[in-house]
Amino acid sequence: MYSFNFLVAVNAQKPAETYHSPNLYSKGSQTERIQKAINEAKNTTGKVVIPRYDAVAKTDVWLIDQAILLPGDFELELNNCKIKLSDKCRDNFIRSANAGLGITNIEPLKNIKITGKGNVLLEGANNPRATGDHNKTLSKSPSGFGQSYGSDADKPNENQKGGWRNHAIILAHVDGFEISGIVLKDYHAHGLVMERCSNGVVKDITFDVRQAINVAGTDRQVLNQDGLGVRFGCKNITIANCKGKSGDDFINIGLTDTGVAAGKENVNVVSGSVYRGESDNISNIYLQNWQDFYSISHRAIRIMPVGKLRIKNVFIENMIISPLSKQGLVVEHTSNIKGLFVRNIITHYPVKAKGISEASFRDIFYIGNGTPIDVEQSDSVRIDHVKTIAQ
Repeated sequence: MYSFNFLVAVNAQKPAETYHSPNLYSKGSQTERIQKAINEAKNTTGKVVIPRYDAVAKTDVWLIDQAILLPGDFELELNNCKIKLSDKCRDNFIRSANAGLGITNIEPLKNIKITGKGNVLLEGANNPRATGDHNKTLSKSPSGFGQSYGSDADKPNENQKGGWRNHAIILAHVDGFEISGIVLKDYHAHGLVMERCSNGVVKDITFDVRQAINVAGTDRQVLNQDGLGVRFGCKNITIANCKGKSGDDFINIGLTDTGVAAGKENVNVVSGSVYRGESDNISNIYLQNWQDFYSISHRAIRIMPVGKLRIKNVFIENMIISPLSKQGLVVEHTSNIKGLFVRNIITHYPVKAKGISEASFRDIFYIGNGTPIDVEQSDSVRIDHVKTIAQ
């Protein structure tokens, strides 16, 4: 027979609970239980795990009505789970808690980690209320380049434009972050957007969209399904091992100043599209080891420092751009860029960076006809081992 002292010693060796789970809460919607777990873990474990199975609702789909809001110094682990936007939701899947509608003064956060373990899927709504960016008008039968599907179309008291609420994941003003191991499917506008973020890693992300949603047996147009957005003020970010297909640009680095402040609705970034000077310049962005990625209708990689925005040091290496892409690497407003380094690229489209300076292009295999690279060599531009392989 064990002594009482021995049992106390054994129990004392048991590790304390190191995370919270929405399965610990029996009341509330799935969204409310997830957020309750996060709010209670904020000052204790600093971690929430969303498991595959919702033991309370008895389902293997976590259907959410609004964005999951993450504080600083926090880890959200998605463990073999599926999270889906409900048809009531007009919001992101996940957003840093410092930003949102009506928040004009965004307080910076530190250390946010979103990690997918196993098979993790974030999927858009069956019948989304809104899709597209701030330039798109909602329509139930969209056509042309100015309309995107939304069941809120023509409804009184509902915003008739798209915007940042349609993006899948947004981090704003976050220093130190990781986002990894996630499949983003049929999201409503951009997939993953970083705004004024620094010192982060994004890896092992798959994008899967088709610029349409099937509603009641009919495909409806969905626009602006970019993969990744690197926006004003982003610095020191590595983005590795991405793949799949986007509707618009697979990655877009840059932003246009439209004069709309933070927290407004009809804008593409929640932290505001107002260039504030040097702090909003973009620097040290590393794109590494992307396999079989493409844009259905636009560019695989787009760099666009419009207006006063400046971009310094973008490294693009070890890439295979799928022949299914509409375009390949396209660099615009090249006079606003200092330091573009491209190497080990296989592409079916010419590299376009006319007018670039302080740049290097090495080991580029262009599979196609015509000139493989629209770049002029100079004292500050190095072109080395660029080869054309005829189709």
